[in-house]
Amino acid sequence: MIVLQEEEQKLGYFDQIHHGPYGLPPTPLQSPQPSKQDPTSVPMMSAPSCISVPPSPPPTPLLPQSCQLPQSKIVNHRLNTEFEAQYTLIDELGSGGFGFVMSARRHCDQREVAVKFIIKSKVTATGWQNDPQLGMIPVEIFILRNVRHENIISYIDTFQDTKYFYLVMELHGSPWQSKTNSYSDNSLSKDTCSPRPGAMTRRTSCDLFECIEEHTRFPEDTARTIFLQIVACIYYLDQIGISHRDIKDENIVIDQNYHVKLIDFGSAVFLRPGRGKYHTKFHGTASFASPEILMGEAYRAEPADIWSLGVLLYTMLYGDVPFNDSMHVITQQYTTPKIESSKECTHLLDWMLAKHPDQRATIHDVMNHPWLN
Repeated sequence: MIVLQEEEQKLGYFDQIHHGPYGLPPTPLQSPQPSKQDPTSVPMMSAPSCISVPPSPPPTPLLPQSCQLPQSKIVNHRLNTEFEAQYTLIDELGSGGFGFVMSARRHCDQREVAVKFIIKSKVTATGWQNDPQLGMIPVEIFILRNVRHENIISYIDTFQDTKYFYLVMELHGSPWQSKTNSYSDNSLSKDTCSPRPGAMTRRTSCDLFECIEEHTRFPEDTARTIFLQIVACIYYLDQIGISHRDIKDENIVIDQNYHVKLIDFGSAVFLRPGRGKYHTKFHGTASFASPEILMGEAYRAEPADIWSLGVLLYTMLYGDVPFNDSMHVITQQYTTPKIESSKECTHLLDWMLAKHPDQRATIHDVMNHPWLN
């Protein structure tokens, strides 16, 4: 029986923390061996050349009380000294049970970045990967260090202290102000399958969810432009043997030019050659989960990702979710939209939202579909 583990609370920029070169088979996952040394004075990676780190750093600073963060998590916590020498934390982007995300400014060039604080004790036993340079790190960090794609958020740096890993990434997207600060029954977020978390005080979101809320829905040409970018990066990940497993509007950041980037690889897994691996646990979002997952069956990651892509495309085109609840997903076809779409678009939606995974389109099918070409 599958174990459905839904998201804890929206982190905003990246919401959950779960779990060299990709030309080689990935190193088998191992359980971490906690380090006995104090990591607060040594970064996991060398500082950029534009940073001049003093040979004798001052005492480790404490985060000021004025910084808008979950009080119990970081205020009075001693941060990594090398991180403090290179970055200044600005404000909170989001928070959840597995960690939190902040914006920060890099001293050498004043670039604003996103920093995800990953609570070490929350990383599961299978959520670690042995990196040749960094040792045992969360799979999420390992993947971002090694992938390169214009539609995937870029890795910048990694630090750690006794409690947290610090994942430093580019900060992408334009702020989108939704019609409401809390998710109402009439908004796009109406979701009886997996209720959205309540609103929190944080920077205005830059994700696709808020972008759709602001626009209500996208014309077919605009939806195609956005969707093709998402499909391209999922196709790339499939080619190098990775499944994201949590594709949704909140895990895609988007700017005013509709340039998108995929974020949050906390649920990602490595795909085995032959595509034969079945999973029994689900760490994603139930409203984007496929029928086989909701029925409690062991599932393959690739067809499940395609289903999530179908839900995402429907949401972009029609400004609503395709299914009312889990039983609707399992037993019925998606809600017939009131807005008419092209035959090619409808065909692609039907193929991605096929109930049986063996009848569902593959990522190769989607990438080469007439609607996207």
